[in-house]
Amino acid sequence: MLISRRQVLKFTTGAAFMAGLPALAQPGSVRVETGPAFGSAWRLVLPDTREADLARSRVKAIVARIDALMSPFRSDSEVARFNDGRGHGITVSDETRGVVTAALELARASDGAFDPTSAPMGRRFGFGSTRIGAARPAGHFADLHLVENELQSARPGLTLDLCAMAKGYAMDEIVAALDGLDFLIEMGGEIAARGRYPGGRRWRMGIERPGSRALQRVFEADGRALATSGDAAQGYTVGGQHYGHVVDPQTGKPVFNGVASVSVLAQTGQLADGLATAAMVLGPEGARDLLASYDASALFLMRRSGGLEEVDVAGFTRGQSL
Repeated sequence: MLISRRQVLKFTTGAAFMAGLPALAQPGSVRVETGPAFGSAWRLVLPDTREADLARSRVKAIVARIDALMSPFRSDSEVARFNDGRGHGITVSDETRGVVTAALELARASDGAFDPTSAPMGRRFGFGSTRIGAARPAGHFADLHLVENELQSARPGLTLDLCAMAKGYAMDEIVAALDGLDFLIEMGGEIAARGRYPGGRRWRMGIERPGSRALQRVFEADGRALATSGDAAQGYTVGGQHYGHVVDPQTGKPVFNGVASVSVLAQTGQLADGLATAAMVLGPEGARDLLASYDASALFLMRRSGGLEEVDVAGFTRGQSL
């Protein structure tokens, strides 16, 4: 499994789909398809027409294909073969090469706040794939190289984890495969939508208030992808200190910067996915220039003494009236 150990069909990631509130629709007007995806679940909402079965089969095929290439949780993926090879070069598919390339670009742009080689740091706090040992070197993204389709490491034992981008990439592939249909797709808390909800209005998406099932924000989908990263769903508390799954590669420890969650709107799911992780590490001010460079916006929920405070970066809430 690729992303996490979130339980299937639970809204615990900070983002929730409203899907046009299908419970309020006329019977038979929408169809909800679900299935396992990367340790969580995917949900597809679309008009209840003959295209629904075809759409479901396409989603299942895409999820299975990308999991087989990029999962660090299974032994036969390309990522696992690289990790098991202790840094010896392996030849990867064009799809894996593309996600690795994007991950390295974001690592450079974020000055290492996002680093696909940092998984052993998370393992030391109990997060991530057990196939990546905590004793493995938590290298630096600059030690990872692509020579055409050959993935190489300049540091023996270096590992790769694409979890913070592969899920978003899968969602982008699904959006492309369902081109021409009206639908909303949610995958482990990331959401994208195209077309219209039955009746003609736009699909709706929501952001959860961390640690609750209540919604902080509800807004209409506008063609961009939404991804949320936070410390409530995957974390634990010891001695009054909360440890979340997002680790700062600079310190080697879980993020302790007051960010409860950050939701990012970007042009693609892959970008939104990776930027949400980087923004969680950087915080609102540190992430401002990075988000601007990718034409993305973010809503930070900051822990304050009086509760949660919203911090809007680059106009995330602009034009939202719901």
